[in-house]
Amino acid sequence: MPTDDPDGAASHSADQPQSRWNDMMAFLGSWSKAWITAASFQLVVVVGIIDVITGYEVSVSLFYLLPVSLSTWFAGRAAGASVAAFSTVVWLAADLVRRPHYHHPLTPLWNALIMGLWFAVVVTLLDILKWTHANLEATVLQRTGKLRNEIEGRCRVEDQLTQTNADLRVIRQQLQESLDDLRKSHAELQHTQLQLIEAAKMESIGRMAAGIAHEVKNPLMTLSLGADYLFERGSTRHDEVELLKDMKDAVQRASGIINLLMDYSKPRPLQLVNEDVNSIIESSLELMRHQLIKHNVSVVRKLQVSLPPLLLDQRRMQHVFLNLFTNAVQAMSGGGTLTVRSRAEADATSEAPGGGTAGGAGRVFVEVEDTGPGVPQEHIASLFEPFFTTKGPGEETGLGLSIVQRLVTIHGGSIAVGNCPEGGARFVLTFNYRTKG
Repeated sequence: MPTDDPDGAASHSADQPQSRWNDMMAFLGSWSKAWITAASFQLVVVVGIIDVITGYEVSVSLFYLLPVSLSTWFAGRAAGASVAAFSTVVWLAADLVRRPHYHHPLTPLWNALIMGLWFAVVVTLLDILKWTHANLEATVLQRTGKLRNEIEGRCRVEDQLTQTNADLRVIRQQLQESLDDLRKSHAELQHTQLQLIEAAKMESIGRMAAGIAHEVKNPLMTLSLGADYLFERGSTRHDEVELLKDMKDAVQRASGIINLLMDYSKPRPLQLVNEDVNSIIESSLELMRHQLIKHNVSVVRKLQVSLPPLLLDQRRMQHVFLNLFTNAVQAMSGGGTLTVRSRAEADATSEAPGGGTAGGAGRVFVEVEDTGPGVPQEHIASLFEPFFTTKGPGEETGLGLSIVQRLVTIHGGSIAVGNCPEGGARFVLTFNYRTKG
């Protein structure tokens, strides 16, 4: 529904004459100066004829200003002055043709002079107005150009600010991500430091245990000598003889465990000699005997006899097996079965061990299996990384399996981990051997 808008209607009606005037001025401005000047001269002649015919001297004289103004505005001061002079002459001629009654004969000349001066003033004022208008337009155009440049500059600055803000947001996000990574790295570093402290503490405990084992060995020696003395004196009672044998066996077993512990904890460089890997496995299981009984873990041995000797460092390989056995016991918190296998495979070009030839080459495999929950698939790739552990704080340093892998590697072997089809984890150690032919 249309609404009344007096202000809008008034503005529209006022704009129409202005628009028509602008159109007319643009139309006249498109003519050449010569055409405008010629038209102005013709218009002066028309006004003069009208002046003669009508005889309205004063009223018609004002119409001479029209060609004078048009020629001055559109053709310039010179053209305007020429038309003004011509208009003065035409006005004087028309006045003389009418022959009005004057008191003095020079009055027409005086009136023509006044009219010419008036035309000259109009030409001068219009020329000044035109010059002022041109300067004003130039100033407006200049300022408009400056404003346009400023607007374009501000737009560019705003675009740059927008881009800078976007870059700052990206940088802020990157800084936040870097800060998060630093915090995570700092937390991991603190955790690693705690694990190193635990590792150093375990090393100190190992040295203390070696010292305690050395101190315990002397009393055990005394007990062993005492049992030997009583046994050599002889006894007629059967129960006393059995008791002395049990005492001697217990002292020998305890002394053997202490000797293994002292040999294991004794610092020394890598010493590779020909060793029977089954013997190292047995000695490691003997050191683990108490832990196995305590956690209700039974041991199944499937060790191939007459394995080819391997160049091994006995103490360090004990460390390997003790670490693997300890992990297996910890995985079977409610008890279970620890299975240890060993077997040899000869190369295709060599005879198998015990096959009647003196020389050959091949591989020895040692498998350690438990009946625990197994290793999560996502942890298998990281299991041998330093400080990686799935146990809680204080339970494990995360260095065990990484050290195991390093020790196996310096022996020229390799270690792999997987899960058994029936459940539980399986570690497979592989060693190369070569016997002399």
